[in-house]
Amino acid sequence: MMWFKVSLYVEFMYIWIKIKLLVVIKYFFMFKDSVDKNINSIPRKENYVLDYPNENDLSDFLHYVKHDDAMAEIYFKNNEVLEDETIQLFKNQGKFIHKSDNKINQRCDLMLVLRDHGKVIGFIELRLTKNSKMMPQLFSLFIDEPYRRKGLANLMMVHALDFFVHSGQKDMTVSPTAESLTVYNKFAFYPPEFDDNGLKNWFEKKEDERLDILQNEPSEFLMMDLRNPSCRETFEFHRKKAVQNFVKFDISPLLKDDLKTDVFEWRKKATTPPSLANNDLGVLSILDDKKKRKAEKIEQESFPDQDNNPLNNS
Repeated sequence: MMWFKVSLYVEFMYIWIKIKLLVVIKYFFMFKDSVDKNINSIPRKENYVLDYPNENDLSDFLHYVKHDDAMAEIYFKNNEVLEDETIQLFKNQGKFIHKSDNKINQRCDLMLVLRDHGKVIGFIELRLTKNSKMMPQLFSLFIDEPYRRKGLANLMMVHALDFFVHSGQKDMTVSPTAESLTVYNKFAFYPPEFDDNGLKNWFEKKEDERLDILQNEPSEFLMMDLRNPSCRETFEFHRKKAVQNFVKFDISPLLKDDLKTDVFEWRKKATTPPSLANNDLGVLSILDDKKKRKAEKIEQESFPDQDNNPLNNS
């Protein structure tokens, strides 16, 4: 009988200790979860860097394109496969000049990415051309959802358009997405059906009025023409406003140097050309300068093959 009582007591103590241990473990993990949540809730200081993409960024880019319907429609043609010209941008540090026997018909694709602590959080792609039968194109603009409404799209637009202006481009087209329509409206993109008088009336409308019309009467594509005074004035007004409200960010050294480059004559870098991001008269002075240079230029030198082109290998 005594043995039975001892055995019962031991079994009881075992169960009691086990229950207590489970309670302790439960509270330990509750405390750990609470600490983890507090740590994760501490705001991390952003570290934005505007840069060129590289091959290591391709996986992040693919993730965004696959999970954003608008980007998927732009970049995926068949079975979620990227076209080779897009892949070439990552292999050539965001700069890809297409082969051409006629220098006038050159096309240069450029992509910039915005990083936070090294990770790509946004990108913008331009397709610039010297072919008079084609128009330069703002091919894509994307910011990851948690980073939207912070002015980062404006930041990328201003610096990407440095290439547009310094390369002697004057007009541009874009196929807008719902998310990017607000930004394009601010940067003076407009529906293509207007004549000069209609365009003047369009830009006399308030920014919100224009956006309402663009949203309610969507166009397949929009245009921007800096030769038109009304368009240029609206563009310059927003550009200056955007620059004044930039968040803190850095520019990679290679990109900082290239922002002053005509991508079609990249060896002939000007020593002190104005930049859209830093000079209020950047658009006007560069466009006027390009007119003079175009009249004087009679160069016959053919452009190097892209395999030997340092622009693609830099």
